[in-house]
Amino acid sequence: MASITDAVTDTGSRDTRVLAFYLLGSAAQNRLRHDSDVDIALMPMPGTVISSIERAGIAHALSYRLRRTVDLGELSTRNLVYANEVLHTGALLYSKDPAATALVAANLLGLYLEFNERRQEVTRAFSL
Repeated sequence: MASITDAVTDTGSRDTRVLAFYLLGSAAQNRLRHDSDVDIALMPMPGTVISSIERAGIAHALSYRLRRTVDLGELSTRNLVYANEVLHTGALLYSKDPAATALVAANLLGLYLEFNERRQEVTRAFSL
């Protein structure tokens, strides 16, 4: 069985749409059991759209290589709560361009903070 790092590094280096991969869940916490799936977040290159079908293909290729189920999420502005969780609890496994990865991560965290501030305003308005 290939290591998770080897599998994502090979996949990321071959796929021009991938900027970075983060490891999450039990695998990131060194608690991977024989029946655990592997939770991975994909950070696409800026301006790149990866469809659900394409993401499923990447997940399938990783699953085949790792011989276990891979749950592949996407780091994007479409789910800032997920992005915040990944960037705070995940482990960066692969980055094609560390400076670009840091810039995208900083942008996502900034957008999450703005989103969270606005969400608090709405929550307070409806809790009266």
